[in-house]
Amino acid sequence: MKLKARFFILFVVFSFSAFANFNVKIYYEKFEKGYHVYVDNKEYCPVSVKIEFDLNNLRSTKENTEVFIIPANEEKFLLTSLEIINSKKSHKFKYNTITNIGNHFLNEVPNDFDYYLPYGKNKEYSVHQGYMSNSTHIGINALDFSMPAGTGIRAVRDGVVIKVVQSNEINCMKKDCVKYNNLLIVYHSDGTFAEYVHFKKNGSKVQVGDRVKQNELIALSGNVGRSSGPHLHLEIFLQHLDKRITLKTKFLTDEGNTSEILKEKRAYKRNY
Repeated sequence: MKLKARFFILFVVFSFSAFANFNVKIYYEKFEKGYHVYVDNKEYCPVSVKIEFDLNNLRSTKENTEVFIIPANEEKFLLTSLEIINSKKSHKFKYNTITNIGNHFLNEVPNDFDYYLPYGKNKEYSVHQGYMSNSTHIGINALDFSMPAGTGIRAVRDGVVIKVVQSNEINCMKKDCVKYNNLLIVYHSDGTFAEYVHFKKNGSKVQVGDRVKQNELIALSGNVGRSSGPHLHLEIFLQHLDKRITLKTKFLTDEGNTSEILKEKRAYKRNY
C-alpha cells in the first residue's frame, strides 16, 4: 500500500519594533521529528523576543505565544521545538515576532545608584527642562542640560555602547524632526539604558561595542534633531517590547558628597 506524499508548507512572518536595525536573527532548522527555532542576538545587550505561532499538525515544546529574554552576544539560543503530531499528514506553521532591546520583565531597579553629572569637572550647567516637564517632556522622565555646542559630554555611568547615530546636522522643532536626532545609547549592568541626544554631527567619541567608564568623554554636544537650541537631552530608561519606562535618578552634585534628583531651572556645578 502506497502512502500519500507529505507536504511541508512553511509561512514565516517577521514584525520588528522601532529598533529594527538591531542585529537579531530568528530562524529554524529541521530535525527528524520537526523543527528547532533559534535566535542569534549579536547586540551588546539583552533583547526581548515575543513569538506567536500558528501551528497545523505541530505542537510547540513551549507556549504558542511566549516572550524570551536573549542574553547579549548569544548565538543559536533555542526558543522552542515544533514537533510533528502525525507524520502521515502534512503540516505547516507560521509565526510573528516582536523584538526589542532590554528585558521585557524588568519593571524597576533600585534607586540607590549615584550618577555623575554628564559634563566635566569645574563645569556648571542648568537644567533647562526637567522630569515630566510641561513642554517636550510631558510624561517623560528626561533632563535637558543647556550647554554650548562642542561641550564635552561625559558618561554618567559605566556601560557598553549599543547604538550610535551621528550623521545628522539638521535641527527643527516639528515632531517628525526626531528622525534627525544624533544619539548614542549605553547599556548598564542593572538592565537600564542611558540615551544621550542632540550632539553635533560626527560628535561621538565612541562606537558600538565600546565599554565606557563613568566620566569618560563620549561625545560633543550640539543642536541637532528636534531641538530649539544647543543642549544635551538625557534619559535613563528600561525598555519593554512595547514601551520605554523612563526613570528619575540621583546625581552627584557639588563636591560629589550630595546625591539628589535634579530640578528644573537650577544650575549644578560639578566639583569632582
